[in-house]
Amino acid sequence: MTHMIDPATEAAVNAFHATIARFTELVPGMYMRQGAAGTRLAFSGLPMPTLNVVSVGSEQDLGEMDAFAKELSAKDVPWSIQVRGQADPAVLEVAARYGRTPSFTLPLLTWDAELLPTLPTGIPEGATVRQVTGGESEVFATALAAGFGMSRDVAEVFATPALLDAPDTTAHVVDVNGEAVATGFTIMTGDHVGMYNGAVPPQHRRKGYYRALVAARLRDAVAAGARHAFVQNTPMSRPLYESFGFRLAEEWTYLTSTG
Repeated sequence: MTHMIDPATEAAVNAFHATIARFTELVPGMYMRQGAAGTRLAFSGLPMPTLNVVSVGSEQDLGEMDAFAKELSAKDVPWSIQVRGQADPAVLEVAARYGRTPSFTLPLLTWDAELLPTLPTGIPEGATVRQVTGGESEVFATALAAGFGMSRDVAEVFATPALLDAPDTTAHVVDVNGEAVATGFTIMTGDHVGMYNGAVPPQHRRKGYYRALVAARLRDAVAAGARHAFVQNTPMSRPLYESFGFRLAEEWTYLTSTG
């Protein structure tokens, strides 16, 4: 599907894929590859269809899409075909050959620091926002598993010391009474920062911890040279990001399976 080109959106989309590529570079066994026509394949091996994905470029190439889909279909992981906007009939036909008929959408929200230069600095009483490194990977993994309700094994992948210690990545937690109750992870690429792994366990939600965490992550990214930020998130956290000035750039469709 051909899209009207907005330079800021295109820059954010390219930055998104660059951060996913960086993630796969830092964790053994993962990889990302791009075809000549711009189709991308990302393989993490994790049980998440958004991290084992065939991403269709603005100028779709059905041959590349089919070849990458065939590669992922041979792996024992959930996977998806992702398109910007809605999938057209040709994409749906390829997806159906691989059983990728159910779908869901995720928004891509973007932010420009120059349009909202002042970030809130308030932190809930008793809470501390801080960065963590690979030496505290267990702390980050524990909080991440609790926040997302994910398995410990998966959380430990996202807390790999190589990820937490890379010069272009930053992990944050919110501490309350010695316990990490919120997590966030960012990856810088150029003047863009990707916001990932933001999570708060149910018992700690609606107390202002995540708002303080998002603000701190953005402040630190801007101090490190970022002007733009982007995030894909759920309906639960989207209003909070929009309150910081994030705006919808695109809706992305993920074609996956019921299994």
